[in-house]
Amino acid sequence: MASSVPTVEEQQGREWYQQGDIDQAITTWLKIVETYEQQGDIINQGKVLSYLALAYSQLGQWQQADHFMKQSLNLLQSKPLDNTTTPILAEAFNIQGTLLLAKGEPLAALSSWEKATKTYKKVQHRSGILRTNINQSRALQALGLYTQACKKLADNLVNDSLSCDQLTSEKLTGSLSNKLTPLQQAGWLSLAQILRQQGNLSSSQAILNNILAQVSSADIKASILLNLGQNLILENDLEGAKEFYQQALTTATNLETKLKAQLSKLNLLIRQKLFLEAQSLLIDIENNLSRVSLNQTKIDSQIYLANLLLKWSNLAEFSDVLPSWKTLESLLQNAQQQSEIIGYEKGRIYGIGELGKLYEKLAITVNCNYRNVQNNNLVKCSEFYNFFDSNKINLNSNQLNKKAKQLTEKALIKSQAIQLPSTTYLLQWQLGRILVRMAMKEEAIFAYLEAVANLKTLTIDLANNRETQFSFQEKVEPVYRELLGLLLPKNNQEIARIEPGKLEQNLEQARQQIEALQAAELNNFFNDICVESEPIDVAEIDPSAAIIYPIILGDRLAVLVSLPNQPLAVHITQISQEELEKQVKQFRYNIVIRSQRAFFDDGKVLYDWLVKPFLEPLEKAKIKTLVFVPDGIFRNAPLNALYDGQKYLIENYQLALSPGLNLLSPKPLQNQGLNTLFGGLTETFQQEDFVPLLYVQEELEFIQAQVPNTALLNEEFTLDNLKAILKDQSFPIVHFATHGQFSSQFEQTFIVTWDSYINVLELEKLLKENDPRGRNPIELLILSACETASGDSRAALGLAGFAVRAGARSTLATLWSVNDEAAAVMMKHFYEQLATNKLSKAEALKEAQLTMLKNPWYRHPFYWSAYTLIGNWL
Repeated sequence: MASSVPTVEEQQGREWYQQGDIDQAITTWLKIVETYEQQGDIINQGKVLSYLALAYSQLGQWQQADHFMKQSLNLLQSKPLDNTTTPILAEAFNIQGTLLLAKGEPLAALSSWEKATKTYKKVQHRSGILRTNINQSRALQALGLYTQACKKLADNLVNDSLSCDQLTSEKLTGSLSNKLTPLQQAGWLSLAQILRQQGNLSSSQAILNNILAQVSSADIKASILLNLGQNLILENDLEGAKEFYQQALTTATNLETKLKAQLSKLNLLIRQKLFLEAQSLLIDIENNLSRVSLNQTKIDSQIYLANLLLKWSNLAEFSDVLPSWKTLESLLQNAQQQSEIIGYEKGRIYGIGELGKLYEKLAITVNCNYRNVQNNNLVKCSEFYNFFDSNKINLNSNQLNKKAKQLTEKALIKSQAIQLPSTTYLLQWQLGRILVRMAMKEEAIFAYLEAVANLKTLTIDLANNRETQFSFQEKVEPVYRELLGLLLPKNNQEIARIEPGKLEQNLEQARQQIEALQAAELNNFFNDICVESEPIDVAEIDPSAAIIYPIILGDRLAVLVSLPNQPLAVHITQISQEELEKQVKQFRYNIVIRSQRAFFDDGKVLYDWLVKPFLEPLEKAKIKTLVFVPDGIFRNAPLNALYDGQKYLIENYQLALSPGLNLLSPKPLQNQGLNTLFGGLTETFQQEDFVPLLYVQEELEFIQAQVPNTALLNEEFTLDNLKAILKDQSFPIVHFATHGQFSSQFEQTFIVTWDSYINVLELEKLLKENDPRGRNPIELLILSACETASGDSRAALGLAGFAVRAGARSTLATLWSVNDEAAAVMMKHFYEQLATNKLSKAEALKEAQLTMLKNPWYRHPFYWSAYTLIGNWL
């Protein structure tokens, strides 16, 4: 009869293994296996064979590991099992999962761990069930399925049945005891990692602090310290992160944990340009890499180190301590070869692809260093890479680009074969860049189009990982912008040289890509999928509207204009992104400080860029409404105050903004009625130093005179009261006259009520309760006292986010904090136009702004141009 209790010899082998003496453990277990085989004890023989598989994997001897694992499972599954022996099979499945993940096969590992859990459940083995569920979450993380991984852990660790987005630090307190078992500690550590990846830093921090206080294992403690450092990186506390990394380094006894801490610290030193310190640490890292057993961690560490050295070479000046490109080449070649030994296909792909990237960067180095082609359009010398052995590059740039292309294509074929979209898109982007430098424009466009197509399939994975969010501007946005740079003409002279059919095709493709980029930015902003766009024909919505897309590229501004039933038109202005952003900021600044005339010149410059080139077709098409789909810095600009030399733009056209034409829900407001829910504060918020909005009472009285309404003022304007009212009634218009802020981080995008802040996601939930079935959504959300966060260049994303996410078809909001007396007057005129003259939202806003313009007290654009209508203008 088999026993699950280890013999003295088995236990001795385990102790050797845990002390790191793998060879001694293997010798011990081989003898035991021979004894069990002689005794015909198949179950115990199978058990110890699984231990041997694990031990050989630690030595990087994968052929033996796979052989013993297969033998173990064959034996264990050949006999009927009972309550004593079932856990032995379950543990063998668990070990198989560990081996598969170490080889870089997370899907197969997940399958093994699911079998292990199922087997443990047959005998109600609680610790086994928990262990294998924790392991399943590791596999799900490796697959990029962060939400599923989080749910798996929450279901097994958290007492209350809470979804991951409900796991606040307060709600976790009841489940986080001070007497967690080592297994529970490991599970909570995994959950903390996932919560960090999802952007829930406060909950992640609470978990890490709790388990740090009670953990006894040096290596788990080191892992916790490492995670605390990574949390601080996301909060941009580099010195605090460095301290945690150093503590992890001195605490760790396991070589792999030590190596992770060293690589994290090296990344930080390179980021801080502390290259002498980095050079010293690099020696230790290379020493530890040579000692680590062959597995996925070793291979991934070499590839990651190569990436860090490439980053180093890009950030360093020629006078700094520099890395060697030969070292990078050697790291990546080793990673490829070792991946082949253990059958780690992803490692092979990464190694080949990164080697292709190295040769791509070496080609730039050769071009910029030796050929002095600073003005060559095909090469950006700002991407220059410094190596101390650059003089040993014995190929010219054409040869290097050719080699880079061959390697990238080889990696791409392999990546597509095993369906790795997150790697495939990066390789397609890399191939596109290389083809551009080889002057193969059409092939490059094709590669870029393939990359963005793959990016769209990845939106869920990217959005669910907050760490990916921080690389959005490095690894997602540039793909779209570089593609747009290829599709759009370089100058106005080139427009005439492009065959009309080809030009039309490229412009339409560019329009689709800027729409896709707008949607991707909003998804990234929310760390969620909130935007799925559908093409819309403007001519069918409003034949008197023109859509204007200002597209900011590194060396030029391209403006696309879509007129009803006409092909797209384009105009190019040669200007660097830096100069453009400076001009737009200056325009806004001169309005906000209420300069007497400076903003006129700024407004004229922007008018000449965005509108003047299209005046003739706009007049010919009898356009009444200009709908801007603003890119980047233009989201922060009061476009209604653009100036043609005599008049503001609002004097000639109705204006609206859209986060993307494909995001519109085109139905007119007047068909839905004007019943309004009003919430506002006239008194200072109890807990914060906000200025009282003394004229909100007057604003409310103006509204009450014009439209049917329900009002919540001051202490009545609470979250609970809003919930109660919205539960029973529907309102086409919701108007909040209260302080608020738009930020590039959704957590900092909020409005203020009497007793709390309501961030954009809470507001979304609240307003959707107004229309749970989606039949009568809010037509117009008015935020008449909010402002964009100062110093935040991407803050207007928060404004666009409110517009899309709050469930309203349109949002009327302010770009800066407007004088509240002027706001009351502005809102009076706006509601008069809606109620009395039955105008559309854009018409009503235009007429209200023109009325303000005629008033000598409020004619300065500071008072009226902050008001921006986003979304449906009908």
